[in-house]
Formats: sequence, C-alpha cells, structure tokens
Amino acid sequence: MNKTPVNKGKVVLFVLGATIANLALMVVCFVLLMLLYSALLSKILPPESLVWAIAVAFLLALVISTLVYRQLLKFLRARYHLDEYLGLKKK
Repeated sequence: MNKTPVNKGKVVLFVLGATIANLALMVVCFVLLMLLYSALLSKILPPESLVWAIAVAFLLALVISTLVYRQLLKFLRARYHLDEYLGLKKK
C-alpha cells in the first residue's frame, strides 16, 4: 500500500501538461503527414482527393501521437518514478 498522499495539484498540472504535449505532438504529426502528401502525392492525385488525405492524415496523426505518448509516459514513469512523485499507486 502506498502511504504517500496524493498531491492533487501535481496530478492536475501533470495531466494538463501531458494533454498539451499530446496535442502538440498530434499537430506536428499532422503537419508532417500533410507535407509528405504535398511532396509525394498531390501532383499525382486529383484535387478532390485532398479531403481524403486530410482525413487519413488526421487519423494517422492521432494514432501516431497516442503511441508515442504511451511509450514516452512508460519511459518517464520508469526513469523518473512519476508514480511516487505524484503520489499515485504503482501498477
């Protein structure tokens, strides 16, 4: 049993910071995917395919940012013992 009390202020700040970082990562992934589309496929495909490219890029950015976020969180939890720092129970 973890005897460290939960510091709700730290947890709230961590969740807000992690959410902002995840959204920033998603935006970066989306921009990179759209640049990749622009460089490779925009000259080959008709202009009507841009809608599909945006949708696919958005979904891929969402998946990529989620996977990177999970791996980064796992690394940070192991390296810096975030569970103890935030006063959370270990899994």
